[in-house]
Amino acid sequence: MSDGKNTIAQKSAPRKGDAAGKASPEQVRRFQEAQARKAAMEAPTLQAAKDLAPKELQIAQIVSMFGLESADTDELIGVGDSIVREQFTILYPVLVNQMRGDDNLVALKMHLDRTVDALVRSAMGSANFYETRRLVAKDAKDQWANEYRDQDRMGVDGGANRVENMRRIAAENAVKAYSLVCIAEGACRAYQELMGSEWAAYQNTRNKQPIDAKASALMDDALGI
Repeated sequence: MSDGKNTIAQKSAPRKGDAAGKASPEQVRRFQEAQARKAAMEAPTLQAAKDLAPKELQIAQIVSMFGLESADTDELIGVGDSIVREQFTILYPVLVNQMRGDDNLVALKMHLDRTVDALVRSAMGSANFYETRRLVAKDAKDQWANEYRDQDRMGVDGGANRVENMRRIAAENAVKAYSLVCIAEGACRAYQELMGSEWAAYQNTRNKQPIDAKASALMDDALGI
């Protein structure tokens, strides 16, 4: 084969990692995990945020190794608890009215639902971002996943190398995610004690058919069956 044909063949052949090439099991797994995290963002739960964020023992190690500041766990949980309890106390006489001799808590419950929802969504978003940064740092460390193979070379200015920078970013976001998850946990605990039921994100189930069901309905309509 001539040099020209060789060049054309090389350019047309799918490269490793290209969309035209076959995805590796690792790429498939990470895509599926990203899809699951996206779905969790639509109707977040405290447990989903806790699953993504670092645990208490891990955050203690991260803070120690990277020299970061972190608030006390009990204090963070107390912040979330106070947010809900203080609003419950102050707004009770404003949002609660009498109905047939009983206190109607619907308006107060709706407000606290939204308050806790905001805190859980904030925690979920931060935990999701931390997980993304953690995976980026992991990829950079892995020689097979690192396209540039520069993880062991120092920067031109003698500063931290590429992988160390990514580790640092992941560590900083770990502390943020952990802090916000603790606050959300405190809010959920207070909500359950005050309202007598666990907090759950609101989900509009009306007109939400699965994509396959919608596609089938359109096909049936086109065929007139």
